[in-house]
Amino acid sequence: MKKILTIYLLLLVFVPTSNAAHNNKLPVKIIKNTLAISFAQDGTLWRLLPANDFIYIDYSKDLGGTYSSPVKVNQQAQKISAWPENPPAILVTKAGRVLVLYYADEQQKSTSYFSYSDDQGKTFSAPVLISDQAATNMHYMDKMLLDRAGNIHFFWHDNRNKAENSKLAGSISLYHAQTKTIGVGGFENEIIPHSVCSCCRTAISLSAHGNPVLLLRMAFADGARDHVMLSKKNATEWGPAKRISDDHWVIDACPEHGPALAIDKQGRSHLTWFSLGEKRQGIFYAQTDNYGETVLKPMPLGNSEFLASHPDVIAAQQRVVLVWTEFNGSETSLYSQQSKNRGKTWQVVKKVFSSASSTGYPKLLAHEGHIFVSWLTKQEGHHLIEVK
Repeated sequence: MKKILTIYLLLLVFVPTSNAAHNNKLPVKIIKNTLAISFAQDGTLWRLLPANDFIYIDYSKDLGGTYSSPVKVNQQAQKISAWPENPPAILVTKAGRVLVLYYADEQQKSTSYFSYSDDQGKTFSAPVLISDQAATNMHYMDKMLLDRAGNIHFFWHDNRNKAENSKLAGSISLYHAQTKTIGVGGFENEIIPHSVCSCCRTAISLSAHGNPVLLLRMAFADGARDHVMLSKKNATEWGPAKRISDDHWVIDACPEHGPALAIDKQGRSHLTWFSLGEKRQGIFYAQTDNYGETVLKPMPLGNSEFLASHPDVIAAQQRVVLVWTEFNGSETSLYSQQSKNRGKTWQVVKKVFSSASSTGYPKLLAHEGHIFVSWLTKQEGHHLIEVK
């Protein structure tokens, strides 16, 4: 693999954490610094905590200051599976239904389950399988999306098409299912006809028209693993893949470094990704106003000599916020950078927090015009920090 090149050094400003009074200690011992977090419309902050045998859920009414007592989602013990590139997911509908997606090593090494609660997280439905071939084929890196019509979408990596995928090293099939009538029948599985990198999660969002949009690392015939955007044109049809990066990263290994995607209300897509390609190395931000037809020149982020990695992006009104991590050999630091004009110009980079212990991936979320970053460190616990 090529040596990582220095892209440039950004001016760094340290910002003290704003959650010093919060209870950062987790109530259960979770797996691999991995959790899921989401706001409900009423401002309740919900967390999903994967432990060895159970998935737990709790919530906060004061932006992470205090949390409720954790509740088990699965009542029967399972061998729970989770890691930062393959986290569980939690969403809350407008009506307050809590939706949970998680993984357990059951029929296959990774098996996806769905459950929900209609009583504010007090009790949960019996978990059900998402894949219709769960007994024979591994599926993982699921993503869950709630559209404006109330449909729940699932996207996942599935190895049921082994013969076809064997033509492209390191590739796997991408599947989709959606439902609105929870508890009535199973999930109808459909293949999305593109081969994706088997070890990088897919990023998802909704277009300005309310249709699902995907950003994923695709496996190309020449061995490259570059990123493409896919948009659903209507209820049954996906548009063609639009290549948004030409880094030409040829690698016979698992990057485990998926992209991030945010789409603002005007339809501008904000993209981040990682690459060690022939043309470009490091982490990058770019934007497109036509879902990948044309893409502005990528902007490098962070200091690649300190392994800048795992960027996330969020868009709220005119604001766009980026976060990522860097490792200097002794500690991992979390950095943020933001734009207040939809990515036209950018403010100075800020150092948010540092830890000498192992960490998870940073995750951005927004509520009522406020933007927060969620970050988990083994030593200091879970942090929810507002980006101002």
